[in-house]
Amino acid sequence: MEKIILTGASDGIGKALAFEFANRGHVLGLIARRENLLNEVKLECEKRGSPKVLVRTLDITDEAKLESVLDELDDAFSGATMFIANAGITSRSSFQSDAWEEVKKTFMVNVMGTIHGLEHMKLKMIKRRSGILCGISSIAAARGMPTAGSYSSSKAALTTHLETMRVDLIPFGVSVVTVAPGFIETEMTKKNKGNMPFLMKADRAAKIFVDGILKRKRFVVAPRPYRFIYPILQMLPRALFDRIMRIMYKRIRG
Repeated sequence: MEKIILTGASDGIGKALAFEFANRGHVLGLIARRENLLNEVKLECEKRGSPKVLVRTLDITDEAKLESVLDELDDAFSGATMFIANAGITSRSSFQSDAWEEVKKTFMVNVMGTIHGLEHMKLKMIKRRSGILCGISSIAAARGMPTAGSYSSSKAALTTHLETMRVDLIPFGVSVVTVAPGFIETEMTKKNKGNMPFLMKADRAAKIFVDGILKRKRFVVAPRPYRFIYPILQMLPRALFDRIMRIMYKRIRG
């Protein structure tokens, strides 16, 4: 039985992950900003079979509170065996005068807040010489996606950091898993008005992600076609990439 701390647990992929771990009987420490939604997730996880569910509300960009809550949950579990940094936001490219504020907000959550949590829990797991650290990145980390510059670059930063951690922590018995979702049916993707290739329901994706995390896979992708699309995107010549993406994202964004 795993003792899991999960951020961004009140909706989307985070909620789906919480439900799937609960289905499998694991202990959960759930973190999110919205208390009412988080309490609803807690009750559902208990119904699904989780033997213990603790919830804490916070914004992960509050550094002092994040560390305090992680310490509190870790102590309550007598040592968490898994930490999943899922909390994240999306954003669109802007040509307005306040564009920088949106970029900064995206990086504060997706990079600074997320990596802060991973680094804090890393030190605890190193001392115990065991554990799983997981970050929820995105297929968008493969290249700079049109209309999503800050989102793509923030997820690329997270993916790269996780890769470094994975290699660094091998001698300490700590596994690092990167999860890279494609288009998953959540509130985030509802902003897209066009057709999203291979769109997958969150509960189905969560099963794939949880299987991969528990098996300590290095890189977990869903929907399945994106396992092949991801490396292809990385290899495309820039001129071809520009042409394809301009067409594709016009269709996706609608």
